[in-house]
Amino acid sequence: MNKLLFLYTVILGFYGSAQEFEVPTKKNPYYDILEWKGYGGLLLSKDPNGNTKQINITLVGNDKTSVWDQKFNPKTTDFYFISSENARYVYFLDNLELENGKAYFSQLNSAGNVKSTSVAIGTAIKKLGNYDYNKLELIDVVVTDKALVHHFRYEDKKDKSIREFATFTTHHNFLCYAVELGAVKTDALKDNKYGQWNYVGFTGDKVFFAVRDYVSKSRGWSVKQYSSKGKELEGTFIKAPKDLLTIENIGFGTTGKHYLKDKTTTETGLLTQINGKFYLMGGQRRDAGAELILFEWKEEEWNEVNSINLNYFIEKKNLKLGIFPMNEGLGYHLDHNGYNKVSMVRFDGRENPAHNEFSDRTVANPSSVFYPKKKAEFIVRLTDKILAFDTSQLGKGGSVIFEHRAKK
Repeated sequence: MNKLLFLYTVILGFYGSAQEFEVPTKKNPYYDILEWKGYGGLLLSKDPNGNTKQINITLVGNDKTSVWDQKFNPKTTDFYFISSENARYVYFLDNLELENGKAYFSQLNSAGNVKSTSVAIGTAIKKLGNYDYNKLELIDVVVTDKALVHHFRYEDKKDKSIREFATFTTHHNFLCYAVELGAVKTDALKDNKYGQWNYVGFTGDKVFFAVRDYVSKSRGWSVKQYSSKGKELEGTFIKAPKDLLTIENIGFGTTGKHYLKDKTTTETGLLTQINGKFYLMGGQRRDAGAELILFEWKEEEWNEVNSINLNYFIEKKNLKLGIFPMNEGLGYHLDHNGYNKVSMVRFDGRENPAHNEFSDRTVANPSSVFYPKKKAEFIVRLTDKILAFDTSQLGKGGSVIFEHRAKK
């Protein structure tokens, strides 16, 4: 079967057996939609005249009616949506950088319950030493199954080092626990054998951070894992594959790494952990060009499980890459030499036919990497079906139409 026929078959199967249903409008028109992967689409509505800051949320999922309606009140008109695969909570952050040492947010669980509060993160970090929380540099914010996690860097001028901290705010009681991930001398960062810490994933109550390191004459990553209450668990060192290309980590998906666009870092590969396994997305030269390769760490070595040809690779330009780990594979945003798209590298080795144009909407729509889609479509991959929505309906008032499609 040639590629055009294959693509046509995929699209035909994708659009077949669609069942439309209507979701009535509430008091105000829907103006945006966000994906909570596995649960559905979160329709947002608000007063178009701006008389109130209240945001109304309507969850649409497996049923042909909305699942529930809720509301929250952000401090300003802007907020940051934070979600992750396998996490039963999502967060709407009012601020990324701390305000007087505090983070303000609204938490939403899968039952539709909303809690709005603030947490004194700066106070928790001060328990580790006399650090000025006004000088903390936020690197990432993520949600795990048990906690909201912040990652900060701090320049210790007296010690001539960069110190790194993580805080864990538990979902149920909003208690904040702080840990120091480590410190590296500023001069050592000039050697590309060494790097700075990055959040790399979670499984259950285990949260993982990793730093590019050089141990026993081997390049790789030192990995630490913590519980959601900041208790350090076992650590390990993972060797790096040889000859990896330089990657500029631009972040992807509903995490602080993406929102903090000026905090991109240069890496030799993007390490991640999901469902108890470590994976690495790295670039390597192959023949006359290069490939993006997905590796799995198994039996103390990297095994190649999938790859993507980079036919447009230019040696003099770094690969700008962000990843979003999902149960099926690594969703990614690649921006290089005119290619600015989102797609996926699957863990099962299968080819992914979708290469969709990147847009701000794809950031809050991780399922957009699974299927070829029209520009205005919003696709949510549910447990046993696909939820589809035409975003051109937003902002017009009145009811909106969704489709349930067979899962391929």
